Amino acid sequence: YQVRMIPFEDDEFTQPFTGKVDAELNQKMNVEVRVEGVDSRQFALVMDTCWATPVNDPDYSLRWDLIINECSNPNDDTVVLLQNGVSTSSRFSFRMFTFTAISTKLYLHCAVHLCLLSSNRCSL
Repeated sequence: YQVRMIPFEDDEFTQPFTGKVDAELNQKMNVEVRVEGVDSRQFALVMDTCWATPVNDPDYSLRWDLIINECSNPNDDTVVLLQNGVSTSSRFSFRMFTFTAISTKLYLHCAVHLCLLSSNRCSL
């Protein structure tokens, strides 16, 4: 199966960004994490953690957590967990930020797992 992260331009998640994403500081970013190639009647995608780094390296020492333990970061009130563990796609939003004035790029990463819907323990 394949997992994809898709940034959307709108709150309805109907207009994905195409190509390079140019976002303004403090702009609301809508993000969907989707798994393809699994039976949507049996599995849900759960975002365990999602975080941002200033470089394209998920293990980079400088990071900002957006989703922690399947919940929005309590220290960042711009993060809104919209959907998690209910279908093959999970969604959240946050306000665009930068780590420093020098680094204006932001890279998003998520650790996810698949959950059997029959377990009734996929969403908090």
